[in-house]
Amino acid sequence: MKNLLYAALCPLMLCGLIFSGWAGAATSYRVRPGDTLGQIAARAGLSVQQVQAANPKLRGKTAVQAGWLLTLPARPGAATQYRVRPGDNLSLIAKRYSVSLAQLLRANPGYAGGKPVQVGAVVKVPSRRVSGTSTRTPAATVRTASTSNRAGGWLWPLNGYQTISSGYGERTLEGTEEMHYGVDIVAPLGTPVRAARSGRVLESRPDFDRGWGWTVVIEHPDGWITRYAHLSANLISKGELVNRGQAIGRVGNTGRSTGPHLHFGTYLRWNPRDPLGLY
Repeated sequence: MKNLLYAALCPLMLCGLIFSGWAGAATSYRVRPGDTLGQIAARAGLSVQQVQAANPKLRGKTAVQAGWLLTLPARPGAATQYRVRPGDNLSLIAKRYSVSLAQLLRANPGYAGGKPVQVGAVVKVPSRRVSGTSTRTPAATVRTASTSNRAGGWLWPLNGYQTISSGYGERTLEGTEEMHYGVDIVAPLGTPVRAARSGRVLESRPDFDRGWGWTVVIEHPDGWITRYAHLSANLISKGELVNRGQAIGRVGNTGRSTGPHLHFGTYLRWNPRDPLGLY
């Protein structure tokens, strides 16, 4: 009732918003006829890029359709605490509040060692730092594509296999045009898959609803996230800390897959990046 009253009092600014969590948490918005992405972002006090980052189906797109339910991340500095909901993890919470994972971990040192967040727990959310601070995440260093093992850098996830059957970008699969946010690396079934960098396991589960099959997702300390999908076996568990080069799974053909391969995706604060630009 409170949410309906609030929306009724603010029809021009917040009509259609459904509030969840505590004040300042991410909200949901049902797209109405005539809406544009720019208008939706402006009403919420956000940039178009922030809305795109919070909604995977908008990445690389600006067109919206009436009836879509969009996630609108909280405005920077809008909240100081957040109650964890089902399905949350630290990376998702950081994304909602436009802060880095490192900032969130500094504000909640109890989670720094890999402790998973529990539903109902209260997480402190720091205000977003202004530009010029020393904690800004540096941009990725773009290098010529190679799979060399550079100490401390990005490790190629499949030792000895470099053939890419589908690169990053637009493609047509089974007659449907789509955006491919990663690269597909061909390798025999059972080939060990290595962690490209050290980090903490966000997901290690079967994800057939989204076509990933058996998948592993790892968050890294500087805002980077990696996905390893279509596995035949997962060798690590959610919440576990893994080292660069550690075996985390085995190549498979599960989910929406047309043959044995590894889907390898890289994201910076959940914004997709071409993995080959990191090697």
